[in-house]
Amino acid sequence: MSKLKIALTGGIASGKSKVGNILKDLGAAIIDLDVISRKVVMPRTDGLSELVTNFGSSILNDDETLNRSELRNLLLKDKSNKRLIESILHPKILDYMQKEITNIDNDIVVVEIPLLGETGNTHMFDRAIIVDCNKSDQLERLIKRDGINEDKAQSMISAQISREERLKIAEKLPTDIIDNSSQSSNLEQDVSLLYDRLINNK
Repeated sequence: MSKLKIALTGGIASGKSKVGNILKDLGAAIIDLDVISRKVVMPRTDGLSELVTNFGSSILNDDETLNRSELRNLLLKDKSNKRLIESILHPKILDYMQKEITNIDNDIVVVEIPLLGETGNTHMFDRAIIVDCNKSDQLERLIKRDGINEDKAQSMISAQISREERLKIAEKLPTDIIDNSSQSSNLEQDVSLLYDRLINNK
């Protein structure tokens, strides 16, 4: 039986990981691209070596690991930096992801992929789940989660595609939208119902 490959996406601090954890508890296999993105820039990897070649050793910590906040600052500062960083890392992340999907023995594989709308990799999946929430909730969660001020949080949100653009994923891929705004109190129930439908319609 073929695997159902589902992209789980949403804006920063929308609650993707929370939804992913619920799906995992229900029986889905979960691949987190944030975890993979850390693996491809570990010391002595091609990913880290290429970043240092392009941006210098100032992006390294004293122990030769990647200084992620320094890289994030470079990414937010200049769109050309963003394009270069993505051109270095995205192919490596996606290659790693494909290998993980191949090795997983589960009918439903959910890939947590924050930048699905930005990267245009919808062709790699059978379906998408978009975790949606309103802007004020997103901002409040991000400030609390990362311990940053409102300006920095706004800048991080603005670096991603807009909510409206993200929802256009549904034009390219069968898509389910999960509302994780603060006024929606049925997240676990909504995700459970969706999972049952995916299992039964597979």
